[in-house]
Amino acid sequence: MTRAPHVPRLPSAGAPVSVLVDYDGTVSRQDVGSLLLERHVPDQALVRKMERAYEDGLIGSRDLTRWDMGVLPRDAALLRREAAGIPQDETFPTFVRSVRATGALVEIVSDGLGFYVVSNLERLDPALADLPVATNANRVDGPEGVSFPYGHPACHVCGTCKRERVRLHGAGGRAVVFVGDGTSDQYAAHHADVVFAKDALLAWGRATGRHFIAWERFSEIAAWFAEALGDGRLPATHADLAAWRAAHRPEVPGFICGPEAWGEGRTVPGPAPDGAGEG
Repeated sequence: MTRAPHVPRLPSAGAPVSVLVDYDGTVSRQDVGSLLLERHVPDQALVRKMERAYEDGLIGSRDLTRWDMGVLPRDAALLRREAAGIPQDETFPTFVRSVRATGALVEIVSDGLGFYVVSNLERLDPALADLPVATNANRVDGPEGVSFPYGHPACHVCGTCKRERVRLHGAGGRAVVFVGDGTSDQYAAHHADVVFAKDALLAWGRATGRHFIAWERFSEIAAWFAEALGDGRLPATHADLAAWRAAHRPEVPGFICGPEAWGEGRTVPGPAPDGAGEG
């Protein structure tokens, strides 16, 4: 598997921009885990109950991922085969090439079941084999079960802490563009400089008043990206970054998730302790 390094390897030349991309429902046209559950779990009322609990913040994605794998068939070949058949956005490879040509970086950040992300990307285009991927570890056919190599050490709500991936890239001197669609993507989007959103993430953005850019296909984002480097909506060089950040997002956002907002050791989102969640 093409694992993203825990400390991102950031190029020193080219556009100082990192584009972090969700996988399920973003690169894939459908959420792979949800579709597998729909096909193979007889008690769909229970599946919907668990999904509602997740959306309502009553269960975290770590626990939900373990539950999902517990109710899916113990047939790795079947799960891999069906995951491989789920359509992906055919404009994604061209998008990646166009972004990389500017010196910017693309990374996949996924909090799904994990086992299909790299193989599906390589099936979409072999040139994506070296794309860094931060996702949950899940062999599906081994005794190890699911593990969370990109989880937060002090917060156990999400499997992959997308928030920290955004913050790591930002701390490395990058403007961060986040592309997503799902419920937990809000935690990453809150800290990103530019957000492309659809579905649940777009609804959250509209409810909170954040400026998100609605999108459907990566071809739209590729066109925007090229124009944004030319007209100042993104920094084109490292020399541009400080002035760009001062003009576009001068304040460091406070926390809406994690130990700073919920306290340490949580497995479900919770109310902020007194004084937490501030800048």
